[in-house]
Amino acid sequence: MIVGRRLSWRIILRYTGRPVALHVLFALVVVLGYKMFSARWLSVPALPVTLLAAALGVLLGFRNNSAYDRWWEARTLWGGVVNWSRSFARQVLTLLPRPNPARELPLTGEALGTVSSRLLRTAVDSPSPLLTAQGTRASDGAVRDRSGRARMPPREGAPSDKVAAVGTMPEAQGEPRGVITDMVEDITEDARELVYAQMGFVNALRCHLRRQDPLPEIVAFFRPAVIEALREEQNVPSAILLWMATRVRRIYGQVSDAQKVVFLHVTLDKTLSELTNLLGACERIKNTPLPRQYDSLLFAMTRAYLVLLPLGVVEDLGWLTPPVTAIIAFLFVGLDEVGRDIETPFEDDVSDTPMTALCRTIEINLRQMLGEPRLPQPVQPQKGLLY
Repeated sequence: MIVGRRLSWRIILRYTGRPVALHVLFALVVVLGYKMFSARWLSVPALPVTLLAAALGVLLGFRNNSAYDRWWEARTLWGGVVNWSRSFARQVLTLLPRPNPARELPLTGEALGTVSSRLLRTAVDSPSPLLTAQGTRASDGAVRDRSGRARMPPREGAPSDKVAAVGTMPEAQGEPRGVITDMVEDITEDARELVYAQMGFVNALRCHLRRQDPLPEIVAFFRPAVIEALREEQNVPSAILLWMATRVRRIYGQVSDAQKVVFLHVTLDKTLSELTNLLGACERIKNTPLPRQYDSLLFAMTRAYLVLLPLGVVEDLGWLTPPVTAIIAFLFVGLDEVGRDIETPFEDDVSDTPMTALCRTIEINLRQMLGEPRLPQPVQPQKGLLY
């Protein structure tokens, strides 16, 4: 997302440079032919050009308003992801019971229904150590150059290369992510694992929407057995929510009060359902673009208008036709490109929802709830761009 007060000319020229230059060149050819070779047939009445500009302005306004609605809805949905992530962590840390070894039973597939999924078995089996320090320094995924283009992904197995690509040293990322230090005694291992799973969910959602592999980004938040099971899943964020629900259900076996079980189920299931709804809404925006008819029609009409423009004004403006064409072409081409850009807010580009920064914010907030004193640094804007 562009957050700087000044927009980089590199980004502006990336969107408008070539088409504007072509239309200015055409306007120069028209004025040379009209003035130097007396090609009077190059002049057309200005009225059709004016009417076409009015119609084009209406269509551009409609398309850009629709595109902005999609962009703003995407940002609103991720605001919901932030809020419900905090709510889930708060509920897990304050409502879940402490372990009661006398009541705790090894939950099997028979106890939970049929648990045939390898992933769900990792949720009901007795957990191994939650996280290890190896390989937990995850990248934030914001790998771009100054004009906002995504750089080539670094080779596998080199997280330091990914961090260096963003222009920040590993030390600036805080402590190795996933290493638990100074654990708070009142937080159970089950609660801690669920909070870490929520951090993994938001990062998996970010990668899922950007069509990136989520597993390298969430290895810091899950036990190795869970990561291996997630490799079999096509929709990793949805699978993580299912894993979290199954993990919560395992904890219900430690509660003797039936009414409390119902309360826990209703409260946490509502939160997980809201996260599922947010996932589905983001997928709807990602997978359902604006009708391509609008895009094709506006592109054709914009280019047709800019071709007719120098023909309609050359008689009145003469040698001023190229600079006037440049100004008007920049306006209409820019509006067309901006509308096309913001209608896809999850394409990992300069105008997109800053999911990387939001994921880092969630991670910082949830780690603070866990009482961890050493936190990763927030993602800072680079050259006026926040990702």
